[in-house]
Amino acid sequence: MEKQDLKGKIIAHYQEYLLLNGENPASVYAFCKELEIDEAQFYEYFSDFDQIAAQFWSHLFESNLARLSETEEWSDFSSREKFLSFYFSFFENLKSHRSYANLILKQVNIAKPKGASELEAFKKQFKNWSKEIIAEGQMKDEIAGRSKFNDLYDDLFWIQCLFLLDFWRKDRSPGFESTDEAIEKSVNLSFDLIEKNALDSAFDFGKFIFQNR
Repeated sequence: MEKQDLKGKIIAHYQEYLLLNGENPASVYAFCKELEIDEAQFYEYFSDFDQIAAQFWSHLFESNLARLSETEEWSDFSSREKFLSFYFSFFENLKSHRSYANLILKQVNIAKPKGASELEAFKKQFKNWSKEIIAEGQMKDEIAGRSKFNDLYDDLFWIQCLFLLDFWRKDRSPGFESTDEAIEKSVNLSFDLIEKNALDSAFDFGKFIFQNR
């Protein structure tokens, strides 16, 4: 078996185990015995089960961004449009993994922006990407350069991402229409705050959140 195939087999089996049992296997040894591989083979790719969960989010981020970057219109999008497109595409792809994602997202608390350890790799990737889009927006005069806040923008967008993940987890609307609306309103509010017309967007977003409590 090729290495990449074995890595994929470990990830798939772990996700299936978690969905069926709702908790991690008792040990790496027990997990490997069930999978009929040596324990040493597991440690070639992962040091623990949390790293397998982290791999899911990293892969989802990378594949989503790769698909968007290949589209003709991506390079012409504004910073605001890139965030909107990213979120819409990301959550559309996440639908296929909702049961598994929900198990992980139960550990995410919007009041604690660091989130779960399984999201740390995704957090780093997302924040690095956010910095690039923000810098690009500032070069194009789409985003105001504010010396006291420039270094905080990526943190604020990460908090926004956690909020949307938590909102999606709790969303019971048909086709997750409320999540789509939350994406649009929260991104527009964010960019209005760093551009203009903040008051109108803040009122509209606050009204929406109140109606969806």
